[in-house]
Amino acid sequence: MATVVSVMDRDGWDANTDIIVVVDPSRRRLVWVPRDVWCDAISDRINRAFALGGHLALMNALVQLGLRVDQSLCLQRCATDQALDGVEVLVRVRKHFRFWYPLTPTTPIEDGRKPIDFLPPSEILRGERIHQWIGARYERDGGPSTDFDRIRRQQVLLRAFLKMGFVFSRTVQDRSLVSMSSELALADLGKVRRWWRLRRYRHLENKTIDGMSVLVVRSRRLHFGALGTHRLLC
Repeated sequence: MATVVSVMDRDGWDANTDIIVVVDPSRRRLVWVPRDVWCDAISDRINRAFALGGHLALMNALVQLGLRVDQSLCLQRCATDQALDGVEVLVRVRKHFRFWYPLTPTTPIEDGRKPIDFLPPSEILRGERIHQWIGARYERDGGPSTDFDRIRRQQVLLRAFLKMGFVFSRTVQDRSLVSMSSELALADLGKVRRWWRLRRYRHLENKTIDGMSVLVVRSRRLHFGALGTHRLLC
């Protein structure tokens, strides 16, 4: 049994799923899937799957990547905002991060930007700073950073939340902001422990499809059994 958890970048069920994580209790691991991975079934990035076809479309897209899931749980952005209200968390910072960030977390960066920094060895995050840590991707010293960089920061943050004993059930208290394919998804999420392995789907390369910059699996000739899936994770 495994469950995919996705978090939308805006409120409403037609938004993109900005974060996609497969919770796999049998292997005691969490697997992040970059939002820009191309999905042939919907002819779009995987972060559009839920908006276009709900839980089934997202689950089928993951099967194409060799990640078999049994349940799906999707959170609107407001659900995470409410759960994190008043929360402070200490994260490790391995280097000085310098980013441009939108004037507010939900406005396009093209409408205005501000500089943000994260300084080593650690930062205490609260409020908007949590969202900045999760989502910042425009480096002031260059162009957009990869989604892999964001995933690494998200994993650091999740480790910190698990260590501090954060009550994740807060994210599903308002059921109007949560969509589940089955209540069994909650059972999978309740099994997560701080010592589980955190992985990322790998062996991806950049490609342009229909004018979009996306990520595709390097080789289509892959066996997606247990061993094949393992080779696609890091």
